[in-house]
Amino acid sequence: MTDREFQQNIEEVVREAASFMTRDFTVESKGSIANQVTSSDVAVESFLKEQLERLLPGSGFIAEESGKEHAGTEYTWIIDPIDGTANYVRDLARSAVSVGLYRSMEPFIGVTYDPYRGELFSARKGAGAACNGKAVHVSDRDFAHSLFCTSLSCYKKELAHINAQILEKVYAKSDDFRRFGSAVIELTALAAGRVELFSEISLSPWDHAAARVIVEEAGGCVASVYEDYVDYGKQISFIAANNKENLEQLRDIILSVAPDPVTE
Repeated sequence: MTDREFQQNIEEVVREAASFMTRDFTVESKGSIANQVTSSDVAVESFLKEQLERLLPGSGFIAEESGKEHAGTEYTWIIDPIDGTANYVRDLARSAVSVGLYRSMEPFIGVTYDPYRGELFSARKGAGAACNGKAVHVSDRDFAHSLFCTSLSCYKKELAHINAQILEKVYAKSDDFRRFGSAVIELTALAAGRVELFSEISLSPWDHAAARVIVEEAGGCVASVYEDYVDYGKQISFIAANNKENLEQLRDIILSVAPDPVTE
């Protein structure tokens, strides 16, 4: 099987997994009002793990609902069954299934699917990024003409004041900001040239693993604010932009507000 055929098989699994996102679900709290899990999250993740294990026997998993399995293997799937669960619960139509495949913990393949817009983003290292089979690329807008995607860290509201200061400073220098309630939706929008800047002061690996491959293969840049690399074993302060210049300007603004790491 070629890498492209393997990627297509992953795309089929991810698209099929979205069929478990029905409107007949139950909701439980994961420790706070904002952090919820639905029976659909569990069903999607279970299906993904079963099917992806068949595609690549012996591979490891880092999944939002079930945690780590077979850590240290060459290939690791990083899964968010429904990114934007709060949106899903409220039927706001801003959620996506996200699957990243990492080889020796380096980006290899990323696939996301938004069933509401019918958009399947897919990318493989060195092979470019596409949405529904059509190549996508980041925009060429400068910082002053950029749209900024961010949030107030609803799971860690003690970070809200830091996020608010970052938002105020970026907003003063850019065009406008958006908040869609899903990092996957926002990052794939960046890859497609719809927005240019992204920042989350505390983001989990499953929220950005697949989208990172897509953004980079679409010509964009990603980084950890406080480290030289993106660590997929913990929450990090994660940024992305359509080009290196905008990324560094965004990083400088964040560091002017929070010079020291604020998350682990």
